[in-house]
Amino acid sequence: MNARIAIAAALLGLSILAGAAAAPAYRNGFPADPHFFPLGVWLQSPRNAAEYKAIGVNTFVGISGGASEQGLAALASKGMFAAAAPDRAVLDMTDSRVVKAWLQPDEPDNAQPIGLGLYGTCIAAGEVVRRTRAIVKLDPARPVMINFGRGVADPQWRGRGLCKGDMSYYNIASEGAGILSFDIYPVAAESPRVRDKLQYVGRGARRLVHLAKPGQSVWAIVETTALAARRPVRPDQLYAEVWMALIAGARGIVYFVHEWAGGFREDAIFRHPDVVAEATRIDRRIVALAPVLNSPSLVGKVAVASASPIAVMAKAHAGALYLFAVAMRDRPAEPTFAIRGVGEAEAVVIGEGRRVKLENGAFRDRFAGYGVHLYRIALRRGRR
Repeated sequence: MNARIAIAAALLGLSILAGAAAAPAYRNGFPADPHFFPLGVWLQSPRNAAEYKAIGVNTFVGISGGASEQGLAALASKGMFAAAAPDRAVLDMTDSRVVKAWLQPDEPDNAQPIGLGLYGTCIAAGEVVRRTRAIVKLDPARPVMINFGRGVADPQWRGRGLCKGDMSYYNIASEGAGILSFDIYPVAAESPRVRDKLQYVGRGARRLVHLAKPGQSVWAIVETTALAARRPVRPDQLYAEVWMALIAGARGIVYFVHEWAGGFREDAIFRHPDVVAEATRIDRRIVALAPVLNSPSLVGKVAVASASPIAVMAKAHAGALYLFAVAMRDRPAEPTFAIRGVGEAEAVVIGEGRRVKLENGAFRDRFAGYGVHLYRIALRRGRR
């Protein structure tokens, strides 16, 4: 454990999150540098690497058309990484070092196409495990990544076929993988049960984090475009979805940027300049906070009193306590936060140009519907 984290936790009387074990040493996996945080884009062409680099993306999760010498060279030239479909030929490519994970076929938990526009049921969990083992046998130096569908967050999702409601599936299917991710797109959802209910993103991330085994990392894939006609994702919705996932424990964010409304476009995020600007701001903030986000969470010492649910995550880093909070409903709230071990103090609200006072370790703040606030509280040595 980092000495600074241990000291800060001791000052606050906080416990370190159990299960925050170090990831296994994948020799050719993603950097272990605490300043690195995976910021990905789903299934894109390497020719667009420069545009995504400018936003802050550092990883292609899936490569459109598959990995090639030319594509990997394009990613390497921009300092980008990739999660690619497993292929022995990739290991012999000049820039194979770009590939940091092997990606299983998408959404094995969903009903699978069987031809003629029809769907069967999900890929059996045991078969997903068999595939993972085969990939590990091919190359144990990189983690296997599995992306699950919306059923992680929405057990009633009918698109899983006969697997609908079987939540034990994920415990089995995730065996042996190094990275677990999922996608759900509330803004675009057809079901009134899910539509515009951004909390499903946090719900899914939390569920995956709870079932993840030591050494497994959880990522979340979030919507950025108009997947439903005339219902584009707003910048504030993107911000909320990202922070819901992070606060739930996700340690990687991937942007889904395709769009079919108005004609298919692979990199359709660039149709939405306001979302591009917001994604850029989000990525810069995540990079600035990467050492904090990558540190173990502190549990059990922050109490929240609120008429509307608020999700929180606490971290200790470099002599400060960080409290990240998000409203989990689309209605205003004025929660009170109480932090044991902190007396009179002041919290800087990151990115908002304001501060809040803590009295006996407690403070109140206002949240808009799905609002997010990020607090930094300087710790005083000697305070117990």
